[in-house]
Amino acid sequence: MLPGFDTSTWTSDRLVRIHMGRGRDYSREGKGDWSAPTERIDETGCPGAWYRTAFVDSILRYYRRRDRNGNRIENPLLSRCTDELVLEAVRTLEAHEDNAATEAEAAAIEAAKRS
Repeated sequence: MLPGFDTSTWTSDRLVRIHMGRGRDYSREGKGDWSAPTERIDETGCPGAWYRTAFVDSILRYYRRRDRNGNRIENPLLSRCTDELVLEAVRTLEAHEDNAATEAEAAAIEAAKRS
């Protein structure tokens, strides 16, 4: 948030509904935007378009899975990759995954303490 920026004027009056990668809604087949449904960001918040893009799909093939002990399994594609964008994207993805796992573990410990 920018200092001094008035957010009290923010409304959903001028939101434009657009297709952001959401899959087909077969329950509404033949009606309106069923094949490329738009998303109501004013109702559902941040849409999931960021994880439905071709870019994310292209990065996932470099992703290193985890073994049963939580260690990363080497991915030959990642080991041979020299593209800094791909390397940074994978590092970022793995860091977010590590943070989520740490938060889940901390929440489980707190829940166990309360029991």
